[in-house]
Amino acid sequence: MADQVELERKLRIQTETPTGESGALGPDEIGRICIAEELSIATEEKKTHIEVYLPEEKRNELALGDYVVIPLGYKDYKIFASVEQLCYRKRDALDDMSEVHVFVGAYRLSEDDYIETAILNPISMIGPEHQALEVRYIPKPNTIVRKVTGEDEVKIGLDIPDSGIFLGHVAVNGEPIQTRQNQYVPYYLINDEKKTGDPMIFMHVLIAGMSGRGKTHVAKNFLRQIVGSVYPMERRGGEQRKPCIVIIDPENEYWKMREDNPYLTKEAQEMLFGHGVQFGGVKEKLTVYAAVEGEPRYSGCPKYTNFTIPFALVRDFPYLIAGGELDENQYVSLVQLVRDFFYQSEHGTYREFLEFVDNPATLEMYKQNGRIHPATFQALQRRVDRPQFARVFDQGANSLTQLYSDIFAEDVISVFATKHLSPDAERIVVLAILSMIADAKLKSAHTDWGKRIEKFPIVLVVDEAHRYFTKDQTQQDRIIVDKFIKAAKQGRKHRLALVLITQSPQDVNETVLAQISTRILLGMEREMAELAGAPPRYQKVLPYFERGRMVVHAPDNSKPLELRGLDFCVVMH
Repeated sequence: MADQVELERKLRIQTETPTGESGALGPDEIGRICIAEELSIATEEKKTHIEVYLPEEKRNELALGDYVVIPLGYKDYKIFASVEQLCYRKRDALDDMSEVHVFVGAYRLSEDDYIETAILNPISMIGPEHQALEVRYIPKPNTIVRKVTGEDEVKIGLDIPDSGIFLGHVAVNGEPIQTRQNQYVPYYLINDEKKTGDPMIFMHVLIAGMSGRGKTHVAKNFLRQIVGSVYPMERRGGEQRKPCIVIIDPENEYWKMREDNPYLTKEAQEMLFGHGVQFGGVKEKLTVYAAVEGEPRYSGCPKYTNFTIPFALVRDFPYLIAGGELDENQYVSLVQLVRDFFYQSEHGTYREFLEFVDNPATLEMYKQNGRIHPATFQALQRRVDRPQFARVFDQGANSLTQLYSDIFAEDVISVFATKHLSPDAERIVVLAILSMIADAKLKSAHTDWGKRIEKFPIVLVVDEAHRYFTKDQTQQDRIIVDKFIKAAKQGRKHRLALVLITQSPQDVNETVLAQISTRILLGMEREMAELAGAPPRYQKVLPYFERGRMVVHAPDNSKPLELRGLDFCVVMH
């Protein structure tokens, strides 16, 4: 008990020393460094302990997560930190559970009987040259701690780029930070290869969150900033090219990016202009492509282009007709069957392929050469003759391999709407598009469309990404996942950017997720947040995030932090 009394006496002596004649703290100052137990910094985070005494008049001004600075005084440095814990300590040695308090009555006790302190998590140190450094100096006891007051302090302390792709405003507990000038602090992803060697987009992006938390809204605002960007092609002598954005759109949500948001106020436009944010519809740069299944059925937007999948693509991608039922041995036999068919008929159709498979002479050929076992051949006969294949392949004009020069063009957005398709047809269509892009960027497609796709940057946006880059391990899934793991690893070299959008990150293949550098995480359950790669300190709070509130974890861009996205869409939504 005597030790506790002495501890509280020391706390009061340390923290009640006046700053001037009045002893009052300034408007931005929130307290002083104290030593309740110890004051320490260390290379190991758990051994670092910086505590701040909060006088009564400042107790309601600080919340968990708030950013503060500690000017060292004895050196021209200041520590940039966040509030990690708030706690009350007893002013005297009486315990709240003692008999004295029980009999005196709780009504006799008040907040004045306690001392409030805050424990800080040092994030970085701001040097005299306005650079972010690791924390290497310890603050002195009784040093004044204040809230951040300037945009530069936030940007330097969190190591945020000065420009790039705008994502939102730096926030704490859902509220954007306001500087002394009542301005918000913008957050950007690096979009200039001169700063890091590569724009962040080519290190891939995940946008994840539960339904209704604003994923599509965030994605549209994000993608609008990429339109018109210019990137050097590393594999083509550094020539400058604008990207082609390809969007897999299973919910018919992206075609409105053509149009301006009619509700964008003048004040909002001025703010966007001040932050260098692109806004307004992309107009004729965007084209919606709708695959035909049996007969045209898409009616999701006023203007679109129908297209079909030519069976000729199966020559390059036999797994398009593999389905999920084939084992590895059967798939090897299917590849042989497809190869032999196209050797005989270079531009063969699906109907001609069925005739080839059903021809008794074909079975006899394999019996004689031993390339495919008769039982395996008969199993393949049943599996390649499916109604969905007949409805998808060779449905008329505008084949994918004829439209490729329009679809894969510089500075355009090609949106592939799939909501009108059956699940089987949708999977074939999406796998065909994904395969063309992956093979072209891996330089394994020696075709006209392959050479076209290789010419300029491709930003591939896959909504509901868990449907296609799945953890399931059918033969078809393994092949497409392996392709994109290889393509993603070389994304910076080949200028391929993946933007995966999902409400089920736990169902996305772990190896694909491992290639993602930037994670934009909206509200989600704690278990989902952990699997999506949220920093531990944010995992427990993400379930409470309302629409538009997000955590950005981009190690190559900045410290992990919270953002508030725009309340409005920069295009029609």
